[in-house]
Amino acid sequence: MTVKLSIGGLSDNGALAQLVYRSTSVTGVTSALEMSDILAEARPRNAQLGITGILTAVDGMFVQLIEGPVANIEGLLVRLAQDRRHTDLEVVDRRLTDDRAFGDWDMVSPRFAPAELTALSKLLASGAPSLDDLIEVLSSALKRQEAVMEGRDRPLGQAALTEPGFLADRVEPEI
Repeated sequence: MTVKLSIGGLSDNGALAQLVYRSTSVTGVTSALEMSDILAEARPRNAQLGITGILTAVDGMFVQLIEGPVANIEGLLVRLAQDRRHTDLEVVDRRLTDDRAFGDWDMVSPRFAPAELTALSKLLASGAPSLDDLIEVLSSALKRQEAVMEGRDRPLGQAALTEPGFLADRVEPEI
């Protein structure tokens, strides 16, 4: 598998690559707990390679956003394409960037509130969601989870998803 991350004629020139892919889980992984072995394996290598990101599973698919040096992301994609835990790897969107969305995480897998999971499923079903749309949903899940763990928020699944601008254009409020 060859993946070219040059976008619009830009060369990497030290920029970071941001990429999101989806693939079909061979074993039907559906939760962060079930992905703990993958995360334990990925974190040390990602830290060495300067790769950060987020991994989740939804509707029988892995969804992973990875970011880091272009050559390291290209190498990771080659390894991922050979990983027997999934099939049908499809790069959904990619770009060069100066900023990381998940720079504090060598790899994280948040738990989703039902509305966040619905929003992510809808984005993926739409065909080719943009990195920015996926980052918004994934970041909101991670921020809510961090707040819950720190005792700053309502219990898991009861986040204020209907606050102005908070996924409001993607998710109908549940009544």
